[in-house]
Amino acid sequence: MKYILSILVSLVLFACGSSNSEVKVNPTRSLNEVLACENLAGLEKKYGKDSLIADTTWVIGDDSLRGTILYPNSSRQVYVYYRDGQIVDVTIVGNTSEWKTDSGLLLGMPLQSVQAINQKNFTLSGFNWKHAGSVVSWEGGKLMGDNTLGHLASFSNASNQHEGISDAEYQQISGETEFDVRHELIQKLNPSLDLISLVRPFIPNKEEGKSMGKRISDSQVPAGK
Repeated sequence: MKYILSILVSLVLFACGSSNSEVKVNPTRSLNEVLACENLAGLEKKYGKDSLIADTTWVIGDDSLRGTILYPNSSRQVYVYYRDGQIVDVTIVGNTSEWKTDSGLLLGMPLQSVQAINQKNFTLSGFNWKHAGSVVSWEGGKLMGDNTLGHLASFSNASNQHEGISDAEYQQISGETEFDVRHELIQKLNPSLDLISLVRPFIPNKEEGKSMGKRISDSQVPAGK
């Protein structure tokens, strides 16, 4: 049986960010172990069929996504995405979670602590728009990963809260542009992680590469050229 969940993450994050009574949890579970399950059968074997909704759809922002939700509606909730039946992305969202990455990332971690883990400065998208606070590049730091594992992350922008800086200052680091995290106002804001994904980078095989090249060529190169 297929389930459909409509989860507007922006509202979830707002609720988490605005509640001082939310119970903080101690992250002790490894998110990497979820990714290592490889597929749905691996998830069911490790965590049990009753712990997940195997085939479901949810909404994050303007995107409709499909996959598995592990431990739904709990502090252990994980979104699991597949490609050709194989797990390629595991994501946690919100203000707190029982999961953390083996690299040390956890929800609610402030930007300056993430800088220390990455051991290098990195680049963020501006705030106050659809993809606000997302890491654009780890700039070669430890979180950049390799061809087997990568980290995606976003920093809190729930309802555009920006405690510690003025509205005018917030506008200076907002919009569809990129910022070095050393920017004075971003350091002053010091936002926290509210989305973490572990991903297996997509490396197309020879035939997929040819197909992608043909689609690009057909759409961009005039006929006869």
